[in-house]
Amino acid sequence: MTKSIKIILAIICTTILVGCCSACRQRQKNAKPLKGTEWHLVQMEGRDMTLPRESFNITMAEDGSLAGVGACNRLLGQYTVSENYSISFGQVGTTMMLCPENGEFESRFTQLLGAVTHYDIDGNKLILLQGGAIKAIFEALPASEK
Repeated sequence: MTKSIKIILAIICTTILVGCCSACRQRQKNAKPLKGTEWHLVQMEGRDMTLPRESFNITMAEDGSLAGVGACNRLLGQYTVSENYSISFGQVGTTMMLCPENGEFESRFTQLLGAVTHYDIDGNKLILLQGGAIKAIFEALPASEK
C-alpha cells in the first residue's frame, strides 16, 4: 500500500470516529441538562463519596448563578460555559457554619470547582474535568428528591 493511500485511509477513519462520537453525544436523549438540574457529588478526585442527599449538591441556573450546599453551608457563586464544553466557576462563597460531618471536604470541594475547566454529561452524570483529568462526578437528583 502506498503512503498516500495510507494517509487517505487514516483521514477517513478519523472522520468516521469523530462523526460517531458526535452522533453518540447527540443520541443521549435521556441526558440531563446542565442548567436547572440539581447535581449531587458522588466522586471527588477519584474517591467515591457516600454523602447524604441533602449535602454536596449544586444547581446551575440559566442566568449564570450557582447555588448549592456543601457539608452544611450554603454555596453561592457564578459560572460561565462556552463552546467545547468549557466551564469556569467564579469564587464560590459559603456561609460560615461549623459542619460536624464531612466539613473537611467542603473547602476542598469549593477549591475543586475553581480549578475545573471542562464538563461532560453522560445520561444522569455530570463529569467535571481539569484539562483531561476527571475531578468530580455528580449524579442528577430525581425531581422527587429536590
